[in-house]
Amino acid sequence: MKKSKWRPPYTKDGKTNFPLRKKSGVYLIKKKDLGSIVYVGFSGSDLYKTMYRHFQQWTHPQQPVVTYVNQDRNNFLVRVIYCTPKQAATLEELLIIKYKPTDNPQKLELIASKSTYQEEVLEKFYEAEEVPF
Repeated sequence: MKKSKWRPPYTKDGKTNFPLRKKSGVYLIKKKDLGSIVYVGFSGSDLYKTMYRHFQQWTHPQQPVVTYVNQDRNNFLVRVIYCTPKQAATLEELLIIKYKPTDNPQKLELIASKSTYQEEVLEKFYEAEEVPF
């Protein structure tokens, strides 16, 4: 596993800030003014598409959609953890349990109904090396 530093999703000139195409992993979205993580998500195949759709208008017939399109996108920071698809699915659950992000209420309920994970599993995430972007 490799994790990035916290960065805005877009550069000052409006270009995307993460080279995520065709990579799997977990992403965390934090609001600068709140200082707290508001969303945790994962992708098993294309982090770029999955993460950046939260900053664009989109709909999905089978799942609730969380977007920040009507908010100042400069008020957000994103961290990405690159890992295998299987690790990403598990890590997303662990991070939702830990941070209880306000914009993941359905996932939090679903995860809470499952058995809980050991704290030392989550600690392994923090030991992962940061990758400079």
